[in-house]
Amino acid sequence: MMLRLGKLMISSGETNSDMRYACGVSTPDDIIWFSADAVKAIVASALEYDRVKSERRSDTAVFSDSEFGGPKHLDIVRNIALRYRLDGFTVPGDFPLLTAEKLRESGLVIEPQEGDFFPEREFKELDEVEKITRSLRIAEAGCRRAFEVLRESDISKEGTLIWQSAVLTSEILRSEIDCTMLKLGCLPTGTICAGAVQGSQPHNQGSGALYANTPIVMDIFPRSATTGYWGDLTRTVVRGRAGDIVKKAYDAVFEARELAKEQLCAGANPSEIHNLAASSMESKGFYTGFGDSGNFGFFHSLGHGVGLDIHENPRLSPRNPEPLKGGEVVTIEPGLYYAEWGGIRLEDMAYIPEKGKAVILTEIETFLEL
Repeated sequence: MMLRLGKLMISSGETNSDMRYACGVSTPDDIIWFSADAVKAIVASALEYDRVKSERRSDTAVFSDSEFGGPKHLDIVRNIALRYRLDGFTVPGDFPLLTAEKLRESGLVIEPQEGDFFPEREFKELDEVEKITRSLRIAEAGCRRAFEVLRESDISKEGTLIWQSAVLTSEILRSEIDCTMLKLGCLPTGTICAGAVQGSQPHNQGSGALYANTPIVMDIFPRSATTGYWGDLTRTVVRGRAGDIVKKAYDAVFEARELAKEQLCAGANPSEIHNLAASSMESKGFYTGFGDSGNFGFFHSLGHGVGLDIHENPRLSPRNPEPLKGGEVVTIEPGLYYAEWGGIRLEDMAYIPEKGKAVILTEIETFLEL
């Protein structure tokens, strides 16, 4: 006998991007979303009901929890199953385990879904592209503020950067970027300002004094406080004069990024684009491997999708041969990292249309020295 299964999520839109996607609205507290046949609906408490009803997706109904015997979520879910004659639900892989066990004890079938709960999230509607682009513009504003601070900085005899009569640190530069983005409506989420050898570790946020004549990696990825969509941007700059190896590495990364951007289109193979960028940098003498100081060279993927999560499908990775289909928004961020002198990463964002070349969303300039 074929089981009748709906789909079910119990979570908050603030912490779960699938919930925000399904509902079109974010809540700080857990709510219930379900689908049964052609019905898609949200069950919300009295605290959230009016706001959710006014902001939710147009194809999604809204019920008060009292209509399903609330406020307890277990009672609500059981009554949803009764009303829609369901044997149970398919749930996301991260569905709460205790809740799943209690629903099973009550006689409902609970089946976790492997992979993405909404695989269609990979392919963005044009209004989603606009929301991502707005967040990207705010990231660019934060980056331009960093350029201003660095240009205003003096260089001490010891080589440290001095700004407003004090040593300029990663923490100070990060706060200037983050405050700029907050004022414009985006939430900073771990902005990276990593100088010198700290930049050789791609996710090192950076700490302490910043120095002249050494690369500073700035990775800026804010989330819109209004829409929940992310922007992503990386620039690497030197206040002063870059050394020969840094200039050579910068040119190699820049060329790899531009080469990869030219290959982006519907039908392109992400693994081939990644390998092309990697080969381009290797041909300039920048090899990848593992040594006494750890990984060196280009040891992360070329890019990733961006939307309601900062890292989404598709991955521009050597392990992803699935052709791009059109509708994706992706980053292109080759990098080179060496413990002896630091790192270089340059990141732009692009939208892949169903026909034609990628549309580059990033507008901020790319340069090395200031």
